[in-house]
Amino acid sequence: MRNIIYISGITASGKTTLAQKLSDFLKLPFVKADDVYSMIGRELNYDKPEKLVMPDAWDKFPQFGLLKLKYYKELIKDIEGDFIIEGFPLFFEQDRQLLTKAAGEHNATFFRLNLPFDIWQQYAGIKFGGSHVRRDFDHLNSYFEEPDAFYTISNPDILFTHYEKYQRDGFTDKKWDLLKLGEIDLRGRSVIDLGCNEGWIGRNCLDLKADNVSGVDYNWRYLEIARSKGLSTELADLDEYEFKKVYDVVIFLAAFHYVRDKELLLEKIAKNTKEMFILEIPIADDERQILLLHDTGKCKYFIPSLTLILFWLNKYFKRVDYWPSVAPDNSRRLIFKCYK
Repeated sequence: MRNIIYISGITASGKTTLAQKLSDFLKLPFVKADDVYSMIGRELNYDKPEKLVMPDAWDKFPQFGLLKLKYYKELIKDIEGDFIIEGFPLFFEQDRQLLTKAAGEHNATFFRLNLPFDIWQQYAGIKFGGSHVRRDFDHLNSYFEEPDAFYTISNPDILFTHYEKYQRDGFTDKKWDLLKLGEIDLRGRSVIDLGCNEGWIGRNCLDLKADNVSGVDYNWRYLEIARSKGLSTELADLDEYEFKKVYDVVIFLAAFHYVRDKELLLEKIAKNTKEMFILEIPIADDERQILLLHDTGKCKYFIPSLTLILFWLNKYFKRVDYWPSVAPDNSRRLIFKCYK
């Protein structure tokens, strides 16, 4: 199944620039959803095709849905694998459904560029303007129809950094050094890596003579790679995960904020940790819980405050140390080393 990255936002939010950066970096083609409306405009001899993007224009043309499907197919007909698509039309559920019909079932990662007004003005190049500019900004954002899950990006540069540091490179040497796992005597110890991704951390633990390393993830593609690196793997949703045994060391990096019942999982981890639990998590800059990833079907994912995460960890572990991690997405990430 192919992967498609959606990038959507209002006018001049940086969509095209970021799509080009991602395209160059990931070596994936990218297309513009707006081109579909230009194609329709030419077929209908409509003199303002940019106006066709707005839903109030759709009812004027009974065949509009079929035309959109026709041209989405035309837009991507030469793309066989993964690709990036950007544009304001992706704000609309109808367009996303038509794109699925055109491209077939796929894994979708949806990024919404929801910029603060002052940042949008910088990207739009608007130096002057009254309240009507703000009204237009708010009006365009009001059209957004949420997909099942989406990332909200408040600064367009974060999107590229996220992919650059995590989706392709994985954990850097600096991240490994900051985890300080090399300072632990792992010889003969059992390790489990929750949300193991492609098994980079687990492979390093095996190199440090860990007796065995288990990797748990919800993505079978990641697990195939992790297994090739020597990990024993288990396909599981961490919200529903049940430990099979007690481990000397439990590792959980950059995924805890996605879990629905965080305290329940921490309780499970504590019960199944013999010596040490290592956690990496972004921390809110203040004491408010800040939404990171919105899931309309299940829950709200949030970044906890330092006070809250320390309250949880100290409830289950005798000693907790922490220090800064690598933070490529501009969140304040901390690494916690928790001792039983």
